Amino acid sequence: MNKLLITLVIIATTVAYASAYAGRGEGQIMEQDKANKAVAEQRAKEEAKAGKGGTRIVLLLDHGPHAQTTPWLNKQRLLQAEAREKGRAATDPPRK
Repeated sequence: MNKLLITLVIIATTVAYASAYAGRGEGQIMEQDKANKAVAEQRAKEEAKAGKGGTRIVLLLDHGPHAQTTPWLNKQRLLQAEAREKGRAATDPPRK
């Protein structure tokens, strides 16, 4: 009985060690990096075509105990920013 218990403990620790030691292979990591770069380049090209260029509207925190503004003010800021973008789009010359 004692030998069986020792054998089972050794097997359990070996399985636990092997599963903890196993990970992604170097080749798999390199393939994923290449795929990520390809996706990032494609997104950059699409954004350049759309003319977005990376402009983002950042609003202040409008909830919680340390709120810096109100939801209504954030909504107004968002509407103003969208109106400015529409105004810029109307005045910008068309891109070739």
